[in-house]
Amino acid sequence: MSMRFGTLFSGIGAPEVGWSALGWEPLFAAEVEGFPSAVLAHHYPDLPNLGDITQITEADIAALGQIDILIFGSPCQDLSVAGQRKGLEGERSHLFFNAMDIVRWAREHCGCRYALWENVPGALSSRKGHDFGAVVGAM
Repeated sequence: MSMRFGTLFSGIGAPEVGWSALGWEPLFAAEVEGFPSAVLAHHYPDLPNLGDITQITEADIAALGQIDILIFGSPCQDLSVAGQRKGLEGERSHLFFNAMDIVRWAREHCGCRYALWENVPGALSSRKGHDFGAVVGAM
């Protein structure tokens, strides 16, 4: 079974490598950092990088056609036990909610069936578990 997928906070493209080996089709990446973007462009020169997820629009997502699954690891700095523990209200980790907008649009316009979120273990205990509850509620 072939799956069409997109990645947010894409990094250097681990899902693109692993899932392409399964015959799954990467549709887009969304990465803003220079080095990971260069690695993605080198290995996947035809894969669109939508860049900053706060700038992606509903129309951008709707134009992609069928999306089966979105994978994202929103920034962890505010959730990590090594960070300041600002939780999902922190500047970086708050981007989770922008990603959830994209998931919603993909469901509404592209038939997206799955969303896979990965993060640090501190996401489970941030703000005494309230942040993870917010994640589960949003998903």
